[in-house]
Amino acid sequence: MEDYILMSAMYPTMTSGKVDKFLVNPGDKVIKGMPVCEIISEGYFTLLSEVNGRVKDFYVSEGEYVEVDAYLMSITLAVIDK
Repeated sequence: MEDYILMSAMYPTMTSGKVDKFLVNPGDKVIKGMPVCEIISEGYFTLLSEVNGRVKDFYVSEGEYVEVDAYLMSITLAVIDK
C-alpha cells in the first residue's frame, strides 16, 4: 500500500513554497513526526511525515516551487520498529 507526503500549508494564507532540501532519500524509513524536508515560504519550515513507511519516489526536486497540497513524495506504507 502507498501514501503520499504533500506540501502542507504552514500558515493559513500559504499557497505555495520552495522545497529547499529533502532530509530523507529513496529507501529511507520514515515514521510519523519525522522531519522529511525543509520548506521556504515567508519563513523556513520543517515538514514532518504523517505516515510510517519507506520513501519510494520524489515528485519534485530540491529548489522547486510547488503549490500547497501537491505531492512531494510517495511512501510505501509499513509498520516500522522504532
